[in-house]
Amino acid sequence: MSEAHVTLTPLGGLGEIGMNCMALETEQSMILIDCGLMFPDVILYGVDVVIPRMDFIVSRRHKLKGIILTHGHEDHIGALAWIAPYLHDTPLYGSEFTLRLAMKRLQERNLESHVTLHPVTARERVELDEFAVTFIPVCHSIIEGFGLGIETPVGRIVHTGDFKIDRNPLNGHATDLEAFSEFSRDGVTLLLSDSTNVEREGFSLTEREIKARLDEVFAEAEGRILVTLFATHIQRMQEIFDLAAKHGRKVAFTGRSLVANIEVARELGHLRFNRENFCEMEELAYLDDSRIVILLTGSQGEPLSALSRVARNEHRQINIHKGDTVIMSSRFIPGNTRAITRVINDLYRQGASVLYEKVQAIHASGHAHQEELGIMLDTVRPKFFVPVHGEYRHLFKHAELAVNRGVAQERALILENGQPLTLAPSGIRLEEAINAESILVDGKGVGDVGQSVLKERQILGGEGLVVVLLVQDEFGTIVFGPSIQSKGFIFEQHFSHILEDAKCIILDVMEGNPNCEAYKLEERIRSSLRRFFRKVLERDPIVIPLVARV
Repeated sequence: MSEAHVTLTPLGGLGEIGMNCMALETEQSMILIDCGLMFPDVILYGVDVVIPRMDFIVSRRHKLKGIILTHGHEDHIGALAWIAPYLHDTPLYGSEFTLRLAMKRLQERNLESHVTLHPVTARERVELDEFAVTFIPVCHSIIEGFGLGIETPVGRIVHTGDFKIDRNPLNGHATDLEAFSEFSRDGVTLLLSDSTNVEREGFSLTEREIKARLDEVFAEAEGRILVTLFATHIQRMQEIFDLAAKHGRKVAFTGRSLVANIEVARELGHLRFNRENFCEMEELAYLDDSRIVILLTGSQGEPLSALSRVARNEHRQINIHKGDTVIMSSRFIPGNTRAITRVINDLYRQGASVLYEKVQAIHASGHAHQEELGIMLDTVRPKFFVPVHGEYRHLFKHAELAVNRGVAQERALILENGQPLTLAPSGIRLEEAINAESILVDGKGVGDVGQSVLKERQILGGEGLVVVLLVQDEFGTIVFGPSIQSKGFIFEQHFSHILEDAKCIILDVMEGNPNCEAYKLEERIRSSLRRFFRKVLERDPIVIPLVARV
């Protein structure tokens, strides 16, 4: 009989911020914590989203007892639509709001029948075969987020989820440190903790501080106020409605995801506003600018978002008025800075004044700073520590912080995606790594874009394309061409002499290989032209020779 054990396998979220997904398994059962996606880096040309590799989960779906969702951000729920087709009546556990957001994603693809929803409440304990999970409320930039207290055959595990410790929370949106302490009273074998802001000293800004600064902006603004934020930040939306009412303004909102989330939040009682505090977009024309607040999507500079269209003066209902104040109440996600900056510049050109995190304290991160992370370590007092949810430097610094807070050096472990860790009564061990290379989603294609395709797209974006066409008869005589067309390579009218020289090189290749098969001839033309272009122009475009024989 084998020793009791629990193996943790991170499938995403370690060494990166996004794509959070971790499996916990015993010999006979498994649970999955989150199943998120990541938005692509700028170098991933054409890629829509990045998701965890699913074959590990699919191969073990017979023992999957449930998927635990800590909260409703895309980097925690966004990949469900890709795993759901392989599941059958798999239970999803999370808060009511989280599950409603997850179900929206599944319904868009008619996948809702593949899962069953099991809403949980604060401090509720759910038994899942060999696991038992207690849902502990945490403060984050979305409502109804949970940390997890997990009971296993080999001891207790705490997973913080994404969290911060708001020292003066609004409306009870607080991290339940008392519940973490109670769960940890009998000892915690392992703590998994959010590492996003470990490099930031002290405490994060509180939501009360942000509301106070927004209050000042509302008091000073003479024209309309336009606010863009994450479509899931319901608490911040409530603050906007409260401040609008205080300053005699009405709120309109636009943007599909924003409208949908507001509707869900109102149904669940998380967002409250009166009819006199709200107006339809069509009513804006009849109100004085000093009485208007507009909530809209586009905090990350998304090209098709409402704010981007407003900035380009392409929105059907909204155009910038001189004296408008635009509040971008969200952080700049890495990779989006250029797009956001473009929107800010365009808004200024239209006559707006723009406030954003780098120039005004109008956004508070939902992730704990150093002191808050230290408080969590002191509260849980784990035997072992594994930092999660961060780039490698964040994981490294968080492990250092854990050692400074009393965790033994050898027990603060930095894992990477695909590196399983086993807990057993006899100790802790690393298992053989598995393939956890992420999957690129491009349109309807899932995993069909590999490194070779990405390399070609990078070359096309940077060096351009050259297409060579020639036709030979059955005796090898050229009856058409060589014709050369280029895209993104050179301005052909100015560099026609180079293309003429390239044709000469092609003819030389033809003369030197009179009886060569077409595919071999194409390869020799390709290599000869690439050498020529590198020598003459120091550029290396993609060269596609097409040799046809008739």
